[in-house]
Amino acid sequence: MKQQLKQLLYHPLTAGALLVSTLGQLGFGLFDPLWGVISMTSGYWYPAIAASAATIFPEIGLADVKTPVLVAATVLYVTVLADKGIDRAQAYFENR
Repeated sequence: MKQQLKQLLYHPLTAGALLVSTLGQLGFGLFDPLWGVISMTSGYWYPAIAASAATIFPEIGLADVKTPVLVAATVLYVTVLADKGIDRAQAYFENR
């Protein structure tokens, strides 16, 4: 159990979540433009990262990194889509 907790705490996704939450706490003004760029360009970076991780990474010796990169990119992409969906739903209910 202790080893699993240690692995969870030192996982790269945990570090990413800590970074995102820290940026959000320190100043949303810093995070909002970054989130805007990530959100607006998600249709470009997600397919590029997914294709690179699935096909290119194994060919250049980074096969063990492909799964964490795919999972992190997918989690971020799904978060972007959920945020866009929430925004659209709020706009719909406000304009009814």
